[in-house]
Amino acid sequence: MDWFRPAPAAGQRPATVSVLSQADHEAVGSGVLLPRDRLLTCAHVINCALGKEDTTCAERPTAATLKVLVHGPDGNAHAGTARLAVWIPPGATNGVEWDGDLAVLELVEPLPREVLPPRWRAMAEGQSVRAWHGSGLAATIATARVTSCDGRIGYVDGTSMTGVAIDHGYSGGPLWSGEADAVVGLVAAALTPPHHPVNGAPLAYSPRHVARRSWGIPWQRIRAELAGVGAQHVLDEPETEPETEPARRAADPAHRALAALLGRALADPARRADCARTVAGRCGHHHRADGSAPSVDEFARLLTTDGRALPALAEVLHPVDPRAVGELLAVGRMSGVARLLSPGELDELLAQLGTVPAATAARLPSVVRAALPLAELPGALLAGADWDSPDATLRTARLKALVEHLEGLRGDSRPVPDGTSGVPGLLRVVVYVAALCPPAPGDALRRWSTAVATRLGIHEAALEERRADAHEWAQRQHAPAVAPRVLVRLTAHADRDGAHLYRLRMWCNEGAGPRRVCDGGDRLRGAAQAAEDILTVIEPLHRALPVGTRPVIELIVDREALEIPVDQWEWPGPAGLVPGMLGAEYPLVVNCPELMQRAGERFKAALRHRQRLLDDGGAVHIDRSTGGKNGVYALLMDQLDAAQATVDGVPADVRVEIVQVCLAMGVPVVLWDRGQDQDGESGSHAVRAIAGTPTRRLPETVRAYRAKTLGCPQTFPGRPVLAWSDADHELPRLELADPTEPS
Repeated sequence: MDWFRPAPAAGQRPATVSVLSQADHEAVGSGVLLPRDRLLTCAHVINCALGKEDTTCAERPTAATLKVLVHGPDGNAHAGTARLAVWIPPGATNGVEWDGDLAVLELVEPLPREVLPPRWRAMAEGQSVRAWHGSGLAATIATARVTSCDGRIGYVDGTSMTGVAIDHGYSGGPLWSGEADAVVGLVAAALTPPHHPVNGAPLAYSPRHVARRSWGIPWQRIRAELAGVGAQHVLDEPETEPETEPARRAADPAHRALAALLGRALADPARRADCARTVAGRCGHHHRADGSAPSVDEFARLLTTDGRALPALAEVLHPVDPRAVGELLAVGRMSGVARLLSPGELDELLAQLGTVPAATAARLPSVVRAALPLAELPGALLAGADWDSPDATLRTARLKALVEHLEGLRGDSRPVPDGTSGVPGLLRVVVYVAALCPPAPGDALRRWSTAVATRLGIHEAALEERRADAHEWAQRQHAPAVAPRVLVRLTAHADRDGAHLYRLRMWCNEGAGPRRVCDGGDRLRGAAQAAEDILTVIEPLHRALPVGTRPVIELIVDREALEIPVDQWEWPGPAGLVPGMLGAEYPLVVNCPELMQRAGERFKAALRHRQRLLDDGGAVHIDRSTGGKNGVYALLMDQLDAAQATVDGVPADVRVEIVQVCLAMGVPVVLWDRGQDQDGESGSHAVRAIAGTPTRRLPETVRAYRAKTLGCPQTFPGRPVLAWSDADHELPRLELADPTEPS
């Protein structure tokens, strides 16, 4: 494709990559760009960057995330993060050379479109090559010649005793042949003069010693090694000999059909040149600037080799010739190369998904399955708990991988109006995400999907039908929980001996409002008897509940009773056979309406506002650095959308006051540890383990933690308390007496 990528002048350097040490961010080696924002380097360079003493260690790094610098041919450097994708460790060694020693990394951040991977050619004896140090500095250029190459190892000798020699820090970098305008291999190692057998110092140079000799991994072996581990897909398409290329294109039905369509739609060379320049710019290809136009054959070849080129051309042509766009897209699907989105559409979608609230992002796997219930989706693609990770680079990498996979799914098979296209799988997923989002990011995603659907020729009615499906699904997700609630009004008393006794009043709410149940009247009972009475009320509810649904115990208390350990109350069970511990068997939350009543009307509106944002409002974390009551007040007035608070790492007396301030100011969900040490400095294991759970799953997560404390009290030492105030849940009429007055 000479028009789209003119050959640079002989000797021009390719884009190179600096692989940086995790310790000091200094370059320890180099790398070569591959297609789709990947790079190739030596495995021992990765070991060196990770600080391993044995750089030939064969064990695959478990968490290899490295910082890199990509140096474009113009000398500009682009910083990025790369994650290990393919690992081929150094193989058996004869003391001088070894096999394997390759690694492929994926760049998290997309590169500028003008930074392109180089071409590759086979290494051959006699080639003149150049190499650069991992720092990428132009002054480090080393010139050499391939003196021997058997397809496995290529020995490279410096051509003179002047200039720079290939040495430490060049590993993993390209051996660049200016004549071929291609990379022919990677630098692997440099042969050095012998060292003193005792102190290891290099011996004085002798004419008999090796000088300026290094060896590299030829392109032939790179292909074979990657194919051997099933990773040949990371490379460009196999090289095609010039004399067979026209025959290959002629035999490709998609290429022939696209060339014919381009000949009709862009018959005017000037118009074809304008479109070609625009497509090349959007897809990151160079092009001629001499006023010429590419042939339809060259243009068709670009469309069948670059998956983003056809969508980019469709963007350009759609406003003036939508019919031609429909024909081009239909034929393009025959090639198996064309992607769904143009580069601009992909970048905008990733940016919009990056603004989705963390709570919505955490639900992406379930959103994808709901939108595409019949699609086969790789478990590894949706696995993991980092969709809402605070690491932006990690989120972007996960989103990009998911979007690229979804681009290949056709979606459902519902009928669409004649002459229009079906809604592809990716657009359906975006529609579902938009339905679950708050207004601002949801509207942005809807505008994006409308624009892409218009460009793809999707009828408005088909897209609206999918939006209706998504809206109905989202409404079900926001629907109130169907689990019944057992409301327990608890007041604490003490007998003459100081023993703790309790008075209970109980109601059941199965969706029609609180219903008073027989609770033994106003008699006082101990903790075990109170647990038995509560379990007796709960037991009949199980008969009408679906499998997997458990009633919720909502404990209504005065503020002095917020930390009564009701969750630990245990009934021995009938004949002592099966015990029943309230907080381990059922989700148990506490509610203190007294605090909201004392705070007055000014924070009731805050509770309703925060309650509406329960899924998307986020959380605040309160610790020693927050300060006391005034610090909490300032934090909550700053974070008006926060629907959840975690309190940790503060002394017990301060914690009690902070919890009450949070509840009085309308924070609907508050989590803390009742059993935390007085000093609180070490923090709570329970709070650390539970924090980050999506808000509506908190009651069940807290219940599961309490159950673990029964079997593994040393491993799960916490005593978590979850306060839950719901402005939409009807409470029974309560007589909230002043707790300081005797009853």
